[in-house]
Amino acid sequence: MAAACARIGSGVPELTFSLEATPPFRLDLTVWALRRRAHNLVDRFDDAIWRRVLILDSASVGIAVEQVRSGDHPQVEVTLTARAPNEVKKEAAATIVRMLGLEHDLSGFYRVASKDKILGPLVERLRGMKPVRFPTFFEAFANAIACQLVSLSAGMHVLNRIAKAYGETRRVGGMTMNSFATARNIARADRESLRVLGLSRQKADYLIDLARLAIDPSNRDFEYLTTFDDAAAIARLQEIRGVGRWTAEYVLLRGAGRINIFPGDDVGGRNALFNWLGATDEPNYDSVRRLLSRWHPYAGLVYLHLLVDHLLAYGVVAGHSKVRRGIAKI
Repeated sequence: MAAACARIGSGVPELTFSLEATPPFRLDLTVWALRRRAHNLVDRFDDAIWRRVLILDSASVGIAVEQVRSGDHPQVEVTLTARAPNEVKKEAAATIVRMLGLEHDLSGFYRVASKDKILGPLVERLRGMKPVRFPTFFEAFANAIACQLVSLSAGMHVLNRIAKAYGETRRVGGMTMNSFATARNIARADRESLRVLGLSRQKADYLIDLARLAIDPSNRDFEYLTTFDDAAAIARLQEIRGVGRWTAEYVLLRGAGRINIFPGDDVGGRNALFNWLGATDEPNYDSVRRLLSRWHPYAGLVYLHLLVDHLLAYGVVAGHSKVRRGIAKI
């Protein structure tokens, strides 16, 4: 982490510091793996800057992250906005590193891809994209619940409304933004309020139950999951009301960063995989596992690459970002 400098702009304390990334790294592609849709209002990406409101130690913290160097020594610059930015800098930096996968060394994955005529072109198109994670397991659960609606796009609208109602508001880089809905706020919500925002009564009940589990001081934010292997974690998660195999695998990939897991019941991911491979097998969980076995233990990375490649193909991720300080295209 590079040296930081503090300043007070319009009465709001800010702190700027830099973080290094394991090369190669592209912020734009990485953030789109997190955003998934252009109307995501929790994770903004405007003018090559990723903006978000984080909740750290119960305080709202604004972050604006911009890539300032690429090549062999990629670096991002972080502007932190908080009541006491120096006090939350360490936790904010750790959260950003985890969310953006800055320390992930994907050299093994790149070696596998370089020898594979199918995987190679996909990986080369997205070279520098890191595996992303949500900052909390609760956020991963909430995304899983909402994204089981009619479509991911519809689910994102619901998540935006929930964030506005149950998140924390802060100015970030001149924008008024909401954090993702906090578990503490959702735990106090009632089913009908969530139903009005777009969840079914059943899904609202599931989300409230998960929020209450997430704030349990004896197991805050499902921290026990980090101690289990994949099979044990999936089995334990499926003991929770409303959590099936797809949700469990989705949470382990996007909440725990287990890049070996491809949620095999994910219809969108499964269809993308079959279309990409031109596969004629019956599209089901077992056939997904068979098709991905050749790329073990990187199935989750394939899932994320197919997602962002789809966004590129449809022009959602437009063009190539440039490093602000000018040297080269990322």
